[in-house]
Amino acid sequence: LAIFNEIFLTSSAVLWRVCVNSGSNSFASPTPRRCFVSCPSYKTLVCLSALLLLGVQLLRAEVTAGVLGTVVDPSGAAVSGATVVLRNPDTGLQRRAKTNESGEYEFLAVPVGEKYSVQAEAKGFEKSVQSGIKLVLNQKYRADFKLVVGAVTETVEVTGATAQVDTTNTQLGDVIENKKMTSLPLNGRSYIDLLGLQAGVVPISSEGAIADRKVSGNGDSGQVSVNGQRESANSFLVNGGDVEESVDNGASIVPTLDSIQEFRLLTNSFNAEYGRFSGAIVNVLTKSGTNEIHGSVYEFLRNEKLDARSYFDQERGDFKRNQFGGTIGAPVVKNKLFFFGDYQGTREVRGVSSGLINVPSVLERSGDFSELTDDFTGTVRGNDDPTVDPNRTNFPFVLTQRLGYTVATDEPYWFPGCTTTDPTTGCVFPGANGPVIPQSAWSPVALATLKFIPTPNIASGGFSTTAEKLNLRDEKFGAKVDFNTAHLGNWSAYYHFDDANFLNPYPEVFAPKVPGFSAVTLSRAQQYQVSNTAILNPNTVNEVRLNYTRFAFLKNKPVGGLGKIEDFGYFRADAAHPLGVLPTNSKYEGVAIITLANTGVEFGLPDGTTGQYNNTYQITDNFSKVTGKHTLKFGGDIRYIQVNERNTYTSNGWFEFDGGETGNDFADFLLGAPDFFNQTSPQLLDSRTKYFGLYGQDTYKARSDLTINYGLRWDTSQPFYDTKNRIQTFVPGVQSKIYPDSPRGFVFPGDPGVPGTLAPTQYNRFAPRLGIAYSPGVSDGLAGKIFGGPGKTSIRVGGGIYYTAIEDLTLFNEVGDAPFGLFWVSPSPVYLEEPYKRRVGQPDPAGNRFPFTIPAPGATGIWAKYLPIAYAPGYNLHNKLPYAEHFNLTIQREIAKSAVLSIGYVGSRGRHLLSTVESNPGDPTKCLATPGCDTFGEDTIYFDSNNLPIAFGTRPYSVTSGRELNKTTGIGSLDFQNNAWESTSANSTYNALQTSLEKNVGNLRLLAAYTWSKSIDNSSGFYDPINPFNPSLSRALSTFDVAHNFVVSYSYDLPFARAAHGVQGKLLSGWTISGITRFNTGFPVTLTEDDDNSLCGCSGADVPNYNGQPIHFLDPRKSGNLFFDPSPFSPEALGTVGNAKRRFFHGPGINNWDLAFHKNTRIGERMALEFRAEFFNLFNHAQFMNPGSVVGEVNGSLGQVTSARDGRIGQMALKLSF
Repeated sequence: LAIFNEIFLTSSAVLWRVCVNSGSNSFASPTPRRCFVSCPSYKTLVCLSALLLLGVQLLRAEVTAGVLGTVVDPSGAAVSGATVVLRNPDTGLQRRAKTNESGEYEFLAVPVGEKYSVQAEAKGFEKSVQSGIKLVLNQKYRADFKLVVGAVTETVEVTGATAQVDTTNTQLGDVIENKKMTSLPLNGRSYIDLLGLQAGVVPISSEGAIADRKVSGNGDSGQVSVNGQRESANSFLVNGGDVEESVDNGASIVPTLDSIQEFRLLTNSFNAEYGRFSGAIVNVLTKSGTNEIHGSVYEFLRNEKLDARSYFDQERGDFKRNQFGGTIGAPVVKNKLFFFGDYQGTREVRGVSSGLINVPSVLERSGDFSELTDDFTGTVRGNDDPTVDPNRTNFPFVLTQRLGYTVATDEPYWFPGCTTTDPTTGCVFPGANGPVIPQSAWSPVALATLKFIPTPNIASGGFSTTAEKLNLRDEKFGAKVDFNTAHLGNWSAYYHFDDANFLNPYPEVFAPKVPGFSAVTLSRAQQYQVSNTAILNPNTVNEVRLNYTRFAFLKNKPVGGLGKIEDFGYFRADAAHPLGVLPTNSKYEGVAIITLANTGVEFGLPDGTTGQYNNTYQITDNFSKVTGKHTLKFGGDIRYIQVNERNTYTSNGWFEFDGGETGNDFADFLLGAPDFFNQTSPQLLDSRTKYFGLYGQDTYKARSDLTINYGLRWDTSQPFYDTKNRIQTFVPGVQSKIYPDSPRGFVFPGDPGVPGTLAPTQYNRFAPRLGIAYSPGVSDGLAGKIFGGPGKTSIRVGGGIYYTAIEDLTLFNEVGDAPFGLFWVSPSPVYLEEPYKRRVGQPDPAGNRFPFTIPAPGATGIWAKYLPIAYAPGYNLHNKLPYAEHFNLTIQREIAKSAVLSIGYVGSRGRHLLSTVESNPGDPTKCLATPGCDTFGEDTIYFDSNNLPIAFGTRPYSVTSGRELNKTTGIGSLDFQNNAWESTSANSTYNALQTSLEKNVGNLRLLAAYTWSKSIDNSSGFYDPINPFNPSLSRALSTFDVAHNFVVSYSYDLPFARAAHGVQGKLLSGWTISGITRFNTGFPVTLTEDDDNSLCGCSGADVPNYNGQPIHFLDPRKSGNLFFDPSPFSPEALGTVGNAKRRFFHGPGINNWDLAFHKNTRIGERMALEFRAEFFNLFNHAQFMNPGSVVGEVNGSLGQVTSARDGRIGQMALKLSF
């Protein structure tokens, strides 16, 4: 045995070393190889082999249930030594146990199922049997017996209850089983949409603080807030295996609805066996085969003829969806070997609403701005002195050449009464009624790309359409094999495959929806799993699980808008035009991104094309033992996660027009005068992390009515790192040794004190858990009436500490930054058609920044092309592992047969949560003291009348010490601009009153939940920055706060055919109504202020002023689409911080009814045909999205709603079950 043990240890160690050190996958392009996501590589096989060997030697999320109880005699005295037998005829399972001296017994790790029976017998007593018992995931079912004196040959049988008060478990959460899942109306048929049925769960994602990274063909990755935890803090498991997508922390594997046996959602104070995340634990258990062949075949159909148009749509969009598939389970060897398989295909084509967007009028498209004369406040920028600009590249010279008459520096573009082009007395574009820009003055890019901006098609002057089509093809299948052996335990193997192709006409979620720039997203998700449950003796069980999940996708691969840049008016960078555009990825060459910030129009290829390849290797083990009054559990969880990124962002450039030239953004576009230009190199990242968790836990039955759960977990979650150290951070005053002439303060992994991970790995993180469950057993008097007797009431209190992993999104945010990539932002105004040519000031001495290659460590003389570093995100070297404190006090009471009412207080506190803080903010006092400084002036070099500098911007780390100023030209070196620091400095609090009522016996089955809660934080996620001067100013409602949330799901069997027979009975029988009804307040409105009046340069952290008047809410249907009166809000005074809380009132709520009508017709004894008609938003309520919330926008939409959720939707289906 010692030699055998040593072989296992040595083999597993060698294989694991090969697994983690054999180098990362490399890719020539972001397009996945055909075999890459379907064929195991050498490294994959090595890692799985290592995991198998480690699993045998080592050693967890539970995917089983348990049965426990007490056996007593007629007087209530314990019966010790009684024999208790657990049986399941579906699988042939039979297990025996003996009661202890207290008459107690327990069966551990029992497979979930619906037809269990428990039998108790003892000498001198009749046998007693409880049948029809349903065991659900992670549940301890209580089957108590009071034996009757008599012969053992006599049997007393009762039917087991289907709902019980939980008298032993202090975890909060519930199980949703297959019958409920498949009976409720679901648009898209994903279990993810059922998470919101439970108390404490926000029904949908706010999408306000996370990136948009939808996965799977379902398009929903389950990022919702649970009990105040962040939307990225949930753990998703399938059959106990980790299926997390590691960048945004959503679910990458979503099994088909008909293949799921049930899922359990744990929401607060869960046991020590769960770790790595502080939010909900979502554990999905898939079906297994049984001794009988069973299955289903189905098809669900949607068609626009059953739908109503959404509120803002001008017409009802096309919609056709077919979801078809089936399941089959069967015995291979009766009572021993079982198989279950499933398949689902989805085909969808639908017209997607653009919503209501503002577009230039027909007059404006011709160059006539007589309707917008107030906008034209600008004067011509640039120098018209040929001695200063001998090459005549400044804008006055270019306009003179285009127009054929002289244009001078500082000449007004237009003023009332201007009718002459004289540069001293007139204006650039004279006109009695307003400025008219002739086409001769237009940029060649504007001439070529104006066609991409839609013309108005509604009376208000806006644009809306549903003509653009979304196309989805999704293929899913799964297979599961279960093998029950007498000596080697019960084995289970599972495989899931999901391949999706998704063509989206509007791939940019947060940009206005302009047609013509569709993109495709390709994804493939797979899960491989093997597990073993060994019954070592009736009181001892060991479970080991090996899991491998692979998720690969290519997001937003452009389809529309591709072509040669010359075809769109740009100059290609070559010998003739060295300052033109050089696309950084020739595969995605096409229309650059054009943003008209004030008008509200954006068009061009998608902002980013992302290739991601995610591998998760996992081994878990759990050892359970019942000894006396204690049920002990010990276990461990090891995970190794790889995430490779191959991204293309703004490959052709991104131009933003703010009206900085003429005063009108669209006029600036016609002239080719952007305020902002950005171009980015391809971004490469090979990130890794390791996780180790160990725990011990005891469920102590102190008395028959008192159970204490306590445990301790050790969580070591290594922050992500890049295998090639391509990340950076910012430490003021420190000079890097890796890149010796980098700007002072820019440091890299390998520099003294700089770790390769996003934070030092912390090995001393212990998470205690404690819960107490008290079930008063009193039956008499007033107390008996209150508590109902034994097992009818439970008072539970629980709490603990829960650490959560830092998502890879943080490392993803740093990918491609200097010097490992080039994120170039022009420090001076440039030309649209030739963006490396400045139209104001001296030529850029560094010229075109592309092509680009990553310099080797130690390289010098490389920094000219990077400066100024426009965006330098870094991680705080002192970051800590985020965690949450959970606590709850709940009371459960059985108020009728199989009807349980729960009411309780649930709370949580988040600490050391990750956010971003600007580490290089502008100094408003310095700006106010500098002549000429104004908004967005943090990165400007200011000069005196002698052309000598008086300020190198207003940020504390704008210029590197020792850099020389060019005294001749007055051009200085601004090294750093925005430095977003990734810091674990956020915190949160959550308090809630939660109630629920569950009934699942009889004609009516329902689950109702109401939550009254408040969630407060100073940052709701990575993209919700904290004010750098005073973090307390950012404290406000969470983006996902929903104050009131009521939801009820129900199913009612109509009693039409109780007295009917024959044909009439067939027609009237089998009718069921089911539905989900929801009423909740909306998400908070996040107020922002985009004119930089704070002089901070802190994007996203500025808030407006609020005069304190009560918010006047309006009905958008009666107020010109206004949801609230915007008059109490105004931009803050220059150089000050606004006084408004950034979130203190809520947007439109939800009043929604989803209803399904079912007709089940029996066909023989073993078959049934179901017809169903489902309607979502049955009453066609206008469900508005949050209103505009940016204060100070020109032509802004503050308080105005511009989009709504779907109107009424219909779906029909047929399903054959056997």
